[in-house]
Amino acid sequence: MVEAADIAVVSFDRFINGSDADRQAVAKEVYDAFSTVGWVYISDHGIPQSRVDEVFDLAKSFFDLPLHQKLAWRLKDAEVNQGYTADGDEANGGIDHKECYEHRRFSNPQCPSSSDLPRFKETLDDFYSQCLTLALNVLKCLAMAMHLGDTFFDNITRRADPQLRLLHYPSISRKILEQEGHARIIPHTDFGLCTLLFQDEVGGLEVDPFHTGDFKPAVPKRGTVLINIADLLQRLTNDRCRSTVHRVVSPSVAGEILPSRYSIPFFIHPDAEAVIEPIVKGEGEVKKYEAVNAGEWRVWNTKKNYTMLKGGVAAA
Repeated sequence: MVEAADIAVVSFDRFINGSDADRQAVAKEVYDAFSTVGWVYISDHGIPQSRVDEVFDLAKSFFDLPLHQKLAWRLKDAEVNQGYTADGDEANGGIDHKECYEHRRFSNPQCPSSSDLPRFKETLDDFYSQCLTLALNVLKCLAMAMHLGDTFFDNITRRADPQLRLLHYPSISRKILEQEGHARIIPHTDFGLCTLLFQDEVGGLEVDPFHTGDFKPAVPKRGTVLINIADLLQRLTNDRCRSTVHRVVSPSVAGEILPSRYSIPFFIHPDAEAVIEPIVKGEGEVKKYEAVNAGEWRVWNTKKNYTMLKGGVAAA
């Protein structure tokens, strides 16, 4: 058996309910994880497991619907990036075998109605709010550890519109995934600030912290959320924090037919108008990246990832 990735587990209760000293200690633990492997498991994060389980159940109900019905909510616009994507619609240099539903903060025109799926929108809206609160607190940890001031990230996330994704990897033949260029998700880095990830028990996520091709399992840990740094935050911190390559492969189960897998990532992006420029601290430090507009960066990466989008509009 391949040894699991060495990812710290940090209790967040001390940050939510602790003293100033507790908060500083948690901030350092989170920063240490993000500046080494780029990942951390957060436990005691304030989102009840019952709510997480409810969202997984809703995801299963959604993806069990007939394909023609799901396509009625198909994602159409890279700038909105909301709605359903079918198996094979999203890829970046390979073929990913998955289907997704994207939910946003301010507007969800491609969302099932209450008559289609009872409690779907209201439950996702509430879960979204909980994820956003947790994510902003994690970013506050980084600001504290880097001595940027507690409100540093508040100033670039006031109108942030993150992306809550319900993700389904259908049951599939192992032989298909063993073909060149095929995967549940091909190796990639995320391109925003950071990502919260809730996993089911099936497994298959692997991380390559040092970009050496040595992938290690990031095993599911019930009751935790797995958080990773993404490209924009690596740029902002001038490489102090690591956006690391990860993929989803065949889980460690016997048999030729692999079981379905579900996960729920929450992608954090800054305000669209924010300019992300590397933070330079100390004499002699050189900026490793050019400044970028966060909104343009997000749309460019989104268009690049979707094979079904041409000029920002869904292809026929």
